[in-house]
Amino acid sequence: MSEPKDSEILPLSRRRLLGGAVAAGAAGALVGVPTLAGAAGTGKSGGAHSEKRPATVFFKEEALNFQMLFALGAAGYGAAEVGEVLATFDRIHAKGDTYRATYEEFLRLGRQTRVRADKEEAAGRAESARSSYLRAAMYLDQALFFTLASKTPTRRQEGVVYAEMEAAFAKAAALFRPRFEPVRIPWDAGTLPGWMLSPGGKGRRPTVILNNGSDAQNIDMFVYGGAAALERGWNALILEGPGQGSNLFLRSEPFIPDWERVITPVVDFLRARPEVDRRRIALIGQSFGGLLVARAATREHRLAALVTDTGVTDAFVSWRRQLPGFLLKLLAEGRAADFDRAWDEIPAKLPEAARFAVAKRSEIYGNGGGYERMSNARRFVLSQAEARRIPMPTAITAPELEASFPGQQQQLHRWIGRSSTLLEFTVAEGAEYHCEPLAPQLRNERVFDWLESNARPTRA
Repeated sequence: MSEPKDSEILPLSRRRLLGGAVAAGAAGALVGVPTLAGAAGTGKSGGAHSEKRPATVFFKEEALNFQMLFALGAAGYGAAEVGEVLATFDRIHAKGDTYRATYEEFLRLGRQTRVRADKEEAAGRAESARSSYLRAAMYLDQALFFTLASKTPTRRQEGVVYAEMEAAFAKAAALFRPRFEPVRIPWDAGTLPGWMLSPGGKGRRPTVILNNGSDAQNIDMFVYGGAAALERGWNALILEGPGQGSNLFLRSEPFIPDWERVITPVVDFLRARPEVDRRRIALIGQSFGGLLVARAATREHRLAALVTDTGVTDAFVSWRRQLPGFLLKLLAEGRAADFDRAWDEIPAKLPEAARFAVAKRSEIYGNGGGYERMSNARRFVLSQAEARRIPMPTAITAPELEASFPGQQQQLHRWIGRSSTLLEFTVAEGAEYHCEPLAPQLRNERVFDWLESNARPTRA
């Protein structure tokens, strides 16, 4: 095979590279960092139109700015302090607004907050300690996201930061009343880790499974569903499947597309719990998890309701659009060695944002070369025929300026048909962008209001 020319490897402009979309092999929009370039100003999510307002901009680099919105939004559930986050933004600005600076400053803030939490706990101030542990977990979560842009961009370092983050979350979990229960869910030859959250009291309660995506961690799922479930008297199960959390960062297990292999054992586990109403178990999938839970629901029919935030039918679409044609051809022809050779040349030719996104967006699909990762990535699709096999009431969030999977929410809604509902979020509400980063309270209100009205009890 002749060596490809640079023009073949890098057909995209710098503007497209920096918008969160990754040239020559990755799309930053893929599973959590949307491509916001070109989206602002459309004012549409495929349906409703809303009044415009200036974009919320803290960083010029759009993918970085998007991730930082989640750090601010977490304040709605006590998992961040706006002042602490904005002061950290100032320190990142002073360092040049780089991904590495973001990693360093949130790692420092997370560790400082954890030290303060330890002191509060030692002094017997449980409420203050719990609050600080929650915030420490969220700040370390931000550092974890950007670890592959650090001076040590390795899986081992991701594992170190993950362990610190999860330890802070576990300390907070132990200080809730009732405390969150760590659980191990039987799965294949081993178990999957999770957290069982319950408001306490006697009797069986409706229960929601909180299924994250490729970026969210347990602390994020507390913000996006866990706290809201408890407020409404529901149980919540937060879980880490293959490719997520400890399974990725500590055990290097990639994602699997047949997600019913995960959800069916989880439903079995919950139906055996004394505090769970076995006929009212709902499932929420966040971000990339929106595809995973839809795949699972095509085969696991004991769910009372399904929510996809947001709706996803094709997680490979961004890679397909951004990979050069010759690489797609090598992938289709099964020419692994040639593909890997070309893939390995890509990072040196990219700026920081794109280089980071190639590594971040592909790590979830495998531990080998680019061919192995992309071969797995292209399996994450949901067909129209599969979508029609989803029998339970389904809500699909559709935020304005959705750039990670634009248009797929409306497509999924059409495919499922009358048993599905679009939950729209608008710019005017401050709830735009993928997964509504600045509006977790509004998102939870709308989602749980829908669940309480539509989660119909299943048969025994």
